[in-house]
Amino acid sequence: MVGFEGRRGWVYYLCVDPSVQRRGFGRAIMPAAEAWLRRRGTLKIHLQFRFTNLVVLGFYEKLGYGHQKFAVMRKRF
Repeated sequence: MVGFEGRRGWVYYLCVDPSVQRRGFGRAIMPAAEAWLRRRGTLKIHLQFRFTNLVVLGFYEKLGYGHQKFAVMRKRF
């Protein structure tokens, strides 16, 4: 799931079925998501994932994404 809020792009979820992970599907999806955001004029892309998911952390680092110092807060209804 990808979103654009007028200035920033967001990748909220990137999912690949566990039975076919590590076959390049995620690496194919991310450039498509980035291209979609670039066409909308995004200046930067943020990712959202659980900080405990070390596998996905390494995946995004290999794609050139770096760490940011900010917090995401939520309120459930």
